[in-house]
Amino acid sequence: MAKQWHGKTRGGVLGHRIFVFILKSSGLPLAYFVLRFVAFYFLISAKSTPLVYRYFRDVHHYGRIRSAFSTYLNYHVFGKTLLDKVALLSGVKTNFTVNHEGGEHLDEIAKLGKGGILISGHIGNWEVAGQLLNRLKTRFNILMYESDQESMQKYMQGVQKEKKFNTIIIKDGDMSHLVKLHEAFSNNELVVMHGDRFREGNKTLEVDFFGRKAKFPAGPFVMAAKFGVPLIIVFAVKETNKHYHFFAVPPIQVKRTRVEAELESTIQDLLKRYVAEFEKMVKAYPLQWFNYYDFWK
Repeated sequence: MAKQWHGKTRGGVLGHRIFVFILKSSGLPLAYFVLRFVAFYFLISAKSTPLVYRYFRDVHHYGRIRSAFSTYLNYHVFGKTLLDKVALLSGVKTNFTVNHEGGEHLDEIAKLGKGGILISGHIGNWEVAGQLLNRLKTRFNILMYESDQESMQKYMQGVQKEKKFNTIIIKDGDMSHLVKLHEAFSNNELVVMHGDRFREGNKTLEVDFFGRKAKFPAGPFVMAAKFGVPLIIVFAVKETNKHYHFFAVPPIQVKRTRVEAELESTIQDLLKRYVAEFEKMVKAYPLQWFNYYDFWK
């Protein structure tokens, strides 16, 4: 069982190559069918299976049989969202539709002219909805760790037909990403971050999450406060094989601050507001929180 997240996303280039071949030759339906067997393989072999099972038992209070089946469905839906993303980025015909709930809030941020932070979580697949937000002229930037499967990133760049977002890499012991963030905000660009995962050694804050204390990364909220840019909480979940639902709450206007006491107060408030929305989404879409390490450990 994984005790903590180490900054890497599970998955291999070979497996992705196989699925990309299936997607390009036969489309999503066949890829979804093959995925049923892959999901079962993960159910019986992945170290995270007992953890996901306990998540359904302890958090959602499902019975044993429902928890076991939900664990399988969690892997299956996760695989579908990955396939959707690969299909969309590689130019495979998908016919995805998105229901935008609160999409006008992104327009509000764009009009402010100072960029902003979109904070999401490992639930659903915001990237698919983000790719379909073509009406927005604002550029998207994804903040990720350098160790998060470099070979996979290079491979995805090879199959990608049209790059609609930029990647800002966080390197260990290197603060160059702060310069790139400043440039992005100065150009009225949006930076997308996840607020439900951190690496050991990074600054965290502890709050109640489903009735138990859990640690969340302070980074996204510290950046919002230090750069003085608005923060908007967004999620996108898969509702059918061809339909996604995008959620966005009204932007939180964040005052630029450098004073330590004021900074701590600001990030605590931002985190609590984020966790409240995140918990609401996990309750509504329990199968789509793709967390594969001991979150409450």
